[in-house]
Amino acid sequence: MLYSVRMRAAAGGSHESGGAHISGAERLLEEDRIEKTAAEMIRRALSHTKGKADFIRLTIEGIDDHEITRIPGLPIETWEAANYEEGRKHAGEFLVNAGVKAQAVDRAFTALTALHSNMRGAMLLDAVTGERLDPGGNRGVRVSRMDLENEATFGAWLSRQGLDNSHTREALVLASKVLSAPETLAELCWSDDPEYVTGYVAIKGLYHRITKLKALNDPRGGRVFFIHPGSDIDALKLYLETRAVLVFSGED
Repeated sequence: MLYSVRMRAAAGGSHESGGAHISGAERLLEEDRIEKTAAEMIRRALSHTKGKADFIRLTIEGIDDHEITRIPGLPIETWEAANYEEGRKHAGEFLVNAGVKAQAVDRAFTALTALHSNMRGAMLLDAVTGERLDPGGNRGVRVSRMDLENEATFGAWLSRQGLDNSHTREALVLASKVLSAPETLAELCWSDDPEYVTGYVAIKGLYHRITKLKALNDPRGGRVFFIHPGSDIDALKLYLETRAVLVFSGED
């Protein structure tokens, strides 16, 4: 059995009561690693660059081995961008080349840049029309219950590419789970960390890491999942929110 350890932190009260999102983290762990990991998550919530949380929710849940799916991590390709305008131009081209229609790409960028506060989850957009398919608002769909299959092996794989940092590890695990769902065509994301400007476009078989997708010190971030028309949204949400997934490195 493994344990899903999940943390969400906000300032000004809980997320549900309007508190500003500060930090979140997800791990799938053996029992003997729970205590140390939980302490690290709490420290992260109390010392984040976005501020100090006054609401922290920690959830620990046992998951049987037969309930866990194992998938490969997406291969990584890095694109250097001189500024975030150039980065977004590259991102749009990657999405269109993957089959996302231009109007859906435009609606995604419009929705992300119009955010006044951070999304707690991801927007689901129809990959053809750009219509929003989740309930709307700032909640979106939260991807949960995921981690690395072998942290040391995965870290070594990333290190050989000069990318072994927490931002890349966490984003790659999430994107790999999202793109493993048959309903998902692509993902667009940039971080809500004011000091982290790198974002990505994930498509089937590739994680496009783009070095600049937002302006430095911009605290807004979010993600959009582009969904095949006619997909079963309830089945997709069930997989993304509840199915436990372990991601192994692309070399394994």
